[in-house]
This record gives sequence, structure tokens and C-alpha cells, in this order.
Amino acid sequence: MVDEILSRCGLCRLGRIAYPEAAALQQKLVTARFDGRIGDILLVLEHPPTITLGKFAKVENILLPPEVLATRGIGIYTSNRGGDVTFHCPGQLLIHPVMDLKRKPGGLRGFITNLEEVALRVLWGYDIPAERWSEHPGLWVKGKQIGALGLHFSHGISEHGLSLNVDPDLLSFEVINLCGMPGKVPASIASELGENITMTEVEEKVIRSFSEVFSVEVEPISRENLEGACSEPEAARMV
Repeated sequence: MVDEILSRCGLCRLGRIAYPEAAALQQKLVTARFDGRIGDILLVLEHPPTITLGKFAKVENILLPPEVLATRGIGIYTSNRGGDVTFHCPGQLLIHPVMDLKRKPGGLRGFITNLEEVALRVLWGYDIPAERWSEHPGLWVKGKQIGALGLHFSHGISEHGLSLNVDPDLLSFEVINLCGMPGKVPASIASELGENITMTEVEEKVIRSFSEVFSVEVEPISRENLEGACSEPEAARMV
């Protein structure tokens, strides 16, 4: 198995982080990856209650007015990813690889397939019959959405990624039409198993699955060191 490892990938666990903060960090990482100042990075994180609008979002898919959402502590942000509206909250695991796809076989389509495969292997390991849906990227269980995909690519560098419902409050998703599809309801690992499950357990399984699917060896890196590695050389900052 070790002989099959093709490259290394940094792993940064961001914990719970606000969407604007995570988005700003990803922008820095994308630039640094394109410039060759860092290697591939996998970000693992959660968001507080948050609605994001992708490039093709329709505001009517947000089902409550902004002032009501504000009283519930739900932020609304635009995003450069594809897709419609999404809802993020604690108990949902976000997997955001910042990778140079020009160096990966399969291109964009292969990357998307692999990213879905990462989560599918984890779900199948819990005997959850998750599957892809050809008409819409993401992961589904008996017609219920358990994972969503939203991506952006810049000069062959990936940004954003996949969300996996571990044990969120599923009723909180009622503030939107899931991915712009009225009538669709969410599922989670906990709801499918009928028992509580920890984020830590699933996070470890996801990281292991990511390593296997993408044939990389993950190496932990702190956020502080990661941001330091993203900094432009002193000479480049001089006017």
C-alpha cells in the first residue's frame, strides 16, 4: 500500500469557523498553491448556522426573510462555488481540498468522482446505502440528501468541496430548498443509524478515506503554520 502513495497532502483541522473567514483563507491557499508556495491541502471544518448562495442561486430558495434568519443567528453569504443555495451548521462536516488538478489524473470530472467516493466509502462503512444521483452532484439515501457538493476551480486549483451530514439538527435545514430543490429533505449518519455519533469519529474516517481515494499521505499542519506558508516572500511584498 505504501508503494501506491503518489504524493503528500497537508491536513489542517480548522474546527468551527465562520464562512467569511474560511473563504478568505481558501483564497490565500488557492493563490499560494498556484504560485507553488504550498503543496496540496485538505481543510476539514464546520460552520455555524450559515446559508450560502452559489453562482446559480435563486433567492426564492431561501424560505425565510433575512430579518428572521438574523434573529436565529443564521448568516447569509454569496459564494464563488457553483450550484444554488446550501445550509451549513454544526454537526455537518466540510471537506475542502485545495489541490492542483493539473497534476492529478482524471481532471475535473475525476476529482468530483473521487470526492464523492471519499464520503461514499465512509457511509458504506456504516452500512448506509448512499449513492450518487446522476442528475445532481452529491450523496443521497433513499431520496434524502446526506451530502452536497459545491466547487470552484481557478487555474486548475480546486476550492470548496463536499459537506457531509454527521449529526446536525435536520429541522434547521427547513430554512432553504435543499440545493434549490423544493420538497427534498436531509438525512444524516446519525438519523440513518438511529443513534448519536461524534464528529471526531467521522472526521478520522473521512481523512483515512481521502488518503486512500486520492492516493496521498496526509500530514497535519496547524492553521498558523499554513497561513505562514501562504505569505508572500518579503521581496515580493516590497514596492
